[in-house]
Amino acid sequence: MKNFPVSTFGLVLLYCVCAIQPGYAQNPEREKTSGDYADILKRQEEIEKENRRLKEELHVLNGRLEKLESGKDRKENEEKRSLPPRRPVRSENSAQPEETRVGFKPGGKGFFFQGRDYSLHFLGYVQGVGSLFDGSLHRADGNGDFSVRRARFDFIAKLYRDYTLFFEFDAGPGTVASTDSDFAMVEGGMRIRILDDSLQLAAGKFITPFSSENFRSSRGLNTIERYMALNTMFLLPALDSQFGVMLFGKSEGDKRLGYYLGVFNGNGQANANPSDNNNKKEIQAKLLYQENENIELTLGLDYSNEESQVLSLVDLGFSRYVSVNIRGERLGFTGSGFFKSGRWSLHAEGIGFRFDKPDPGTAGLYGGYVQPAYFLLGDGNRGLQFLLRGEVSYLDADTGSNGDTLWAVTPGINWFLNPNVRLQVNGTFHYFDGPSSLRGFDGSKWVPMMQAELQFKY
Repeated sequence: MKNFPVSTFGLVLLYCVCAIQPGYAQNPEREKTSGDYADILKRQEEIEKENRRLKEELHVLNGRLEKLESGKDRKENEEKRSLPPRRPVRSENSAQPEETRVGFKPGGKGFFFQGRDYSLHFLGYVQGVGSLFDGSLHRADGNGDFSVRRARFDFIAKLYRDYTLFFEFDAGPGTVASTDSDFAMVEGGMRIRILDDSLQLAAGKFITPFSSENFRSSRGLNTIERYMALNTMFLLPALDSQFGVMLFGKSEGDKRLGYYLGVFNGNGQANANPSDNNNKKEIQAKLLYQENENIELTLGLDYSNEESQVLSLVDLGFSRYVSVNIRGERLGFTGSGFFKSGRWSLHAEGIGFRFDKPDPGTAGLYGGYVQPAYFLLGDGNRGLQFLLRGEVSYLDADTGSNGDTLWAVTPGINWFLNPNVRLQVNGTFHYFDGPSSLRGFDGSKWVPMMQAELQFKY
């Protein structure tokens, strides 16, 4: 082999070094690219980790939504009820079942079945009462008495939002006498929404709207009994629950104004179903202003023409003190108010009636009550309320030597054990301003009475 000279070997080595040198000159750029690649891989891992966390949160939220969907909260139900009525168009063989809900609403709102186009409600209440009376009244039930004041069962059916069928039955005393008992229809009829809430029709037997105190359900009264002048009207009988038809509604928009206009048989009783006893009808009209749930004012009118009746001043135990006979036309007015602020509330109502008599002249009945109340503890779901009611009932007629005015003061408590159970205690002090031949009083007299009532409603 021929040996190369040293110079030649050096040139070859120098060429190789120069050929390799440009590759080494590119190393910083490669390092930068490798670093960017590593950063992207790291960022990808972080994104995948965040994605897994978000999936877990979505899984938890989906579980909560499923519970809410199965429960159908109140707001969703109200929105569904506000939709226009939908008529059934599915065939019997439709594969899509209609959703039905079954449940219980506390506070006396009862059990319910809720479908897409209907709802059924079952509710009721029982009131057991113990009373202590003044022995000077010489009542048939003596000085003390236990009774069931009311035992009522209600059925309400709503169809397509615009049609309501309602019944209320009472198995308690048929009259105010605790010795009577009967199973009677207190209310039974229908309501139809003609123009939404603006114009509605009620027909059948139902509580007449004249008195706000009477228009409230007995389960919601603050005292065990309604006020004396109203009880006097019930015993005629008048007002109360009657057969008839009525138009009613509320103004559009804020719905602050309401009205009632009804025509009734007259001669009505809650625990009896008498037919009309003459060719006259009773007419009632009422206007209502309701600022909100805390303010309400009403004015009412009543006109009727009745056969012979006995008008008697009665106390809160329905004991009669003085009576006069009436017959013919009756004209009455009423006004009421309700105010509530925090723990305080105030109820007040007054009525005035003029009656024709079988003999010359007229008779009048005037009365009412004022009742402030205050929750010492809690509220109507669980709490203790104190109230003080003052009332008067005046008979404007020739009563001979008998008195004509009955006063009453009632301090009381409402102990709400829970939304469905309440204990009421009322201590009443009556004062009659003169002799009473019916009661055997020689002059004016204080007549105390104590009542306790335990109410269960569902």
